[in-house]
Amino acid sequence: MKRIILMLAFLSLISNAAFGQAGHAGQEKNLRGLKGVRLVVMFARADAIDEAERPAILKLVEGDATAKFEKAHIPLFRFANEVEEAGFPQLIVYITADKPNGFVYPLVTNVRLLQRVRLARDSSIEADLATWEQWGVGAPKLTVEMIRSQVAIEIDQFIKDYMAANSTNARR
Repeated sequence: MKRIILMLAFLSLISNAAFGQAGHAGQEKNLRGLKGVRLVVMFARADAIDEAERPAILKLVEGDATAKFEKAHIPLFRFANEVEEAGFPQLIVYITADKPNGFVYPLVTNVRLLQRVRLARDSSIEADLATWEQWGVGAPKLTVEMIRSQVAIEIDQFIKDYMAANSTNARR
């Protein structure tokens, strides 16, 4: 009987809010020498959010991320020439907010650093590819605070990896 009560209590705790994050191990080395990024925050899909609320949510998430970058002293590029001179690094935050249907998480976030790269076999071929990526999910009920919190966790991981790759010890 005690086991059943404990199991029910445990299930009730984890069903209140579920978050998960994942990324690729070792990808922080791809940030070495990066001088800053252009930050882009967008909805991949936003079916679960009223269209009138979407711009305000994006502005909140972008403001949260901008504050974190400023606190970490990581430059955010705002002009095309800055982005071009730095090699086109773009940190793109994708937010997917789906209506629950039993098959999808209400919130899926993906933060991806795109950088311009050249193929070793043919240096005339360039592409913007993801060189760092972090993603997460949130459930059971979608809220603005869940979105902000989930993206904040991923931005924190980017900043941690950026700082590790660009510390004086990492340059040796």
